[in-house]
Amino acid sequence: MKQQLEQLARLQEIDDQLSMLERSKGDYPQRIEELENTLNQRQQDVEEVEKSQGELEKDKRQLERHVSDYEGKLEKLQTRLADVKTNKEWDALQKEMDTVKEGLSDEEEKLLLVMEELEAIGATAESEDTELKDYQAGAKTEITDLKEKLGSVDSKMAKIRSERDALSVQIDDSLKRIYNRVKQGKQGTAVVPVVRGACGGCFNRIPPQTLNEVRRAETPITCENCGRIIIWFGEDETP
Repeated sequence: MKQQLEQLARLQEIDDQLSMLERSKGDYPQRIEELENTLNQRQQDVEEVEKSQGELEKDKRQLERHVSDYEGKLEKLQTRLADVKTNKEWDALQKEMDTVKEGLSDEEEKLLLVMEELEAIGATAESEDTELKDYQAGAKTEITDLKEKLGSVDSKMAKIRSERDALSVQIDDSLKRIYNRVKQGKQGTAVVPVVRGACGGCFNRIPPQTLNEVRRAETPITCENCGRIIIWFGEDETP
């Protein structure tokens, strides 16, 4: 049993190491997710602006065609003026020209508005693209650094877990059940040493008879106060 208890103590040391390494990760995973989400959102924002810019370019080309069509119609009508013979024909042609001019004016006004929008959105696109590239440079560097740190910690944890697995199979199942139950209820600490005649977990004084039983290590002894498993590590203790 003494060897089993020593192995249990080693299991506690390993679990403490794993807990410490897990805590050392800090907010790395959360920070990586935050950076990646922000990066994706900024990329989407740029793409939305570029999409709007493309739609406006399409509208601009369409309006330019309309303006060109109206200008062509107006030019043809003006050419026909030289062939007019009567006032009636003149009036009819002028009326048709007025209609074309009105349509041309409307399309030119629409085109001007689209061009103004394009100028504004072009400035926005350029600004957001520059900001995205600046953010990308810093964010990708930070993400790479954080992932390297996480990878290093995960590598250490994998090695320690391998040692834990090898050790765990050597410990009696009933003893591991006690360990796991106490560990779950005591914030991860199930095994503690004797410290100056007291429990190393709650520091409650251990009765002399119980302390002798802990020293003999013939059976697992738990603290009457906190329930942790108490192990004697060879200190020069007196009951």
